[in-house]
Amino acid sequence: VMPSLLPSLLPSLLPSIKPSSMPSLSPTFEICGMSRDDRRFAITDTLKTVSDPIKLLTNGTAQNTALEWLLEFDTYNICPDNPKFVQRYIMAVFYFSTGGGSWNECNAPSNFSDPIDIDQANASCSIFADGFDVFGRPTVLGSDAWLSPSNECFWGGLACINDTLCMDRIEFENNTLSGTLPVELGNLTGLRYLLVEEGFTNGAIPSEYGLLSDLIILDLNFNNLTGSIPESIYGLTKLFQLDLNDNSLNGTISQSIDNLIFLQLLQLQANQFTGTIPESMGQLDILGVLELFSNQLEGSMPPSVCQQRGINRFNLTTLTADCNPNDVHFVNCSVPDCCTACPF
Repeated sequence: VMPSLLPSLLPSLLPSIKPSSMPSLSPTFEICGMSRDDRRFAITDTLKTVSDPIKLLTNGTAQNTALEWLLEFDTYNICPDNPKFVQRYIMAVFYFSTGGGSWNECNAPSNFSDPIDIDQANASCSIFADGFDVFGRPTVLGSDAWLSPSNECFWGGLACINDTLCMDRIEFENNTLSGTLPVELGNLTGLRYLLVEEGFTNGAIPSEYGLLSDLIILDLNFNNLTGSIPESIYGLTKLFQLDLNDNSLNGTISQSIDNLIFLQLLQLQANQFTGTIPESMGQLDILGVLELFSNQLEGSMPPSVCQQRGINRFNLTTLTADCNPNDVHFVNCSVPDCCTACPF
């Protein structure tokens, strides 16, 4: 059942929700040792540095909806002197930006103050952000419904570093996320894993994601993303995996790709990239999988990339491109001397 939350505030990009009853506003007594008005002012003033102030204060945006939920409906009642209220707000923006309320699982409770509704919503969430971490850092996670009155680290699809409770992982696959990726995620500077796969997310990859300097995996495949790869993404020097295949991305592949010195998997197939394959890609010495087919790339596979196949066959085991002579957009890459296959 789709939750009936904040119906007058939901942005137009989300499905309209017909409530059976409006949730009650939070009590008029003081929260956090301050009046409701003072708490509202303090939280709003800080969040103006996180979101575009116009979007934050404009009725119907994901940002304003998240703000009003945090102030008036979130019974967790986080205080403005708790620095984690910004993280909680950002995750609420993510929920409202990506079609929260129409996800397959982990939608918000229909009534944020009703323990029965909260329990029912939690029972309908079974997503755990428990993917493999090569560094084995201890994390806390759960499968609570989103916007439920628990710490956001326990919402399904999220995980936080154990000792700091800073957001570490956002992990969704085939949960019918839609809408757009919010720029606010760029403020989660400790985030190491961002996986939003197999959904209906559209729009551009925010350039602000280049601020996620600890990011290890960026996996946004099988969505409807458009635009080019922001140049800032090529500055994420800790990336192991950049997985953007099966979208509608365009533009060229930057020569700065060689900044990604730890990259082991690069999947850009099934997009609309143009231009030539940069010579600098051959500097990625530990790259094991490079998929470039079903694009509009042309020219020849750089010799430096082919040399990686010759010198480090145990590393670059998969190399694909549009190398069939019948391809409209042809990349000269012989099989098996350089490319491993010419898919179509």
